[in-house]
Amino acid sequence: MPTADATLAARPSAPDLIPGYRLEALIGQGGMGEVYRATQLSLGRTVAIKLLSPELAKDDSFVARFDKEAAALAALSHPNIVSILDKGRTPETYFLVMEFIDGSSLREVIASPVLDPGASLRITLQVCRAMEYAHGRGVIHRDLKPDNVLFDEQAGGIPKVSDFGLAAFRDKETPERFHLTESHIAMGTLAYMAPEQKFDARKADHRADIYSLGVILFELLVGELPNGSFEPPSRRKPGLNKRVDMVVARCLKTAAEERYQSATELIADLEALVPVSWTTFRRKPDRAEQLRFQAKRALRTAIKVSSVAVVLAALVVLAVAAIRAKSPRPIQKMAGEQIVTEFITRGVVTAEGRREVTELRKSVTIGQGLDRISMLAYGRVVQFDRGALQFSLGRSDSPVGRMVPDLMDIEGRAVRAEANIETEVLAGSVWARAKRFLLGVESHPRAALLLVGTPGRYAAVVLSGRRDPVSFEWALGERRGVTLASFNAPDDGMRLELSIDADGELSAFAGSGNDRRLIGEPVELGSHWRKSFGEMPIWTLGCIDGACRFRNIRYEVEREPKVMTTVSQNARLPERKAQATSSRPASKSTSSKSTSPKHTAVKAKAKKPLHSKTR
Repeated sequence: MPTADATLAARPSAPDLIPGYRLEALIGQGGMGEVYRATQLSLGRTVAIKLLSPELAKDDSFVARFDKEAAALAALSHPNIVSILDKGRTPETYFLVMEFIDGSSLREVIASPVLDPGASLRITLQVCRAMEYAHGRGVIHRDLKPDNVLFDEQAGGIPKVSDFGLAAFRDKETPERFHLTESHIAMGTLAYMAPEQKFDARKADHRADIYSLGVILFELLVGELPNGSFEPPSRRKPGLNKRVDMVVARCLKTAAEERYQSATELIADLEALVPVSWTTFRRKPDRAEQLRFQAKRALRTAIKVSSVAVVLAALVVLAVAAIRAKSPRPIQKMAGEQIVTEFITRGVVTAEGRREVTELRKSVTIGQGLDRISMLAYGRVVQFDRGALQFSLGRSDSPVGRMVPDLMDIEGRAVRAEANIETEVLAGSVWARAKRFLLGVESHPRAALLLVGTPGRYAAVVLSGRRDPVSFEWALGERRGVTLASFNAPDDGMRLELSIDADGELSAFAGSGNDRRLIGEPVELGSHWRKSFGEMPIWTLGCIDGACRFRNIRYEVEREPKVMTTVSQNARLPERKAQATSSRPASKSTSSKSTSPKHTAVKAKAKKPLHSKTR
């Protein structure tokens, strides 16, 4: 619990004050009470116990606020949020039992000299994920600040949001007893509060937390609070990506409607800025390591300038040139053709996602959500980590891999598949590197998003790891082709899309928003385009060499609208009469009646809607 101005003096507590727990040390003290490190006797594990001060335990409003924090934590279960284990009361006070966090607070980390912009962005992204989860369950923190973010060292140093004592509930089903804030009352910490929260905390919604996240990000990058008209962080931190300035500025807009409207939007912009190569803080090398590095560098320099090295290098060059001259160049297949080849099954991957089904659409999103989406991996191992599907490359893996989702009922008249795609060059095995050196065959990672029908039929949009142009490929029976975009792929990847509309126009796009651009010209397949694929195609992800990451994956099918065809009761009545009459003994009158033109017309009219066509 973060320190604050205490309203009561620390008091000794008996070890058996709370049955089943042994209080061991006071670790925090604030306006509402004290926090102790304790041992849960039944399991022998270390926990944190928050005690409401006996004076405030007599005040119903503070007891309700204490209950509100328990209710907020009980509604949340997330790796970046402190978990609640128990709650209760004693004859003197009330208590909460929470998981014990053994690390420092973000307030202490801000002062660390090893904190770099990459680590600051990563920490903020993890706190954003916690808030996205809380907001999705109707909980608004309203007191986000560095003191309320603790680092769990036992869990690898991940940040966890704590202290939901000022939380608000936006779920209509939540009891009114938890809506404690009165109108025109400001609650929170002034430096991190949104403008609307300073005036009336009750009317502040989840966008107030987004403002607080912007303050925290600015303080992590600059080391100061953004007071008044602040300078962009990139001016204070040379080398910082200027896109960070836009993220901070949008979070700190005075009007709530001008900020990010959800934590999900903020996460989407932050993910593109967070470096993927570091998972912990960089550590500065000590003096001994610096000396070893300098010695190695001096040795390499000496070898380079020696005449022996020059002679050996010349011999190696000649040998390699001779080997390359005698070795035939391998034929490079199209990426899609390599990916749809049959491979051994590597296993089933389960990812977080969301299924949505309406009368006209069916969609599947992978990356975030409460549904579990199963997928089959072929050729290479696929892992789901931090909202992304990643192809790794082990010793026993094929250089090519693909991943196919396990989906049912995907028929429709139009389809669209899209994903954010990144590639990374991997060093590979010693033999692979020697092969590249001797034969001059340089492999590079390629990632593809495909629509695949029957074997050998597909359409693909491919991202190259060498900043080559994005390519659009198709192999649909006799119709085959490839076209290149007029622009190169950026280093940090991009969003790719394949779509087929109801008229059978197959198109490929790269980029998103205002940067979304068509790749080449669409391929006209006609309204019966499914015949070109042999069946309704399904999206597939593929990777060739290196590492490939896929984020924010979405597959959407536009379904045929259902038309209910009904026959009026008046139209069916003559039919039933005619059937009843035909079952009686035949006579002249009944025979003429059952075959009269009038009845024939009525029956034809009744059946006509069954033959009507629907577009």
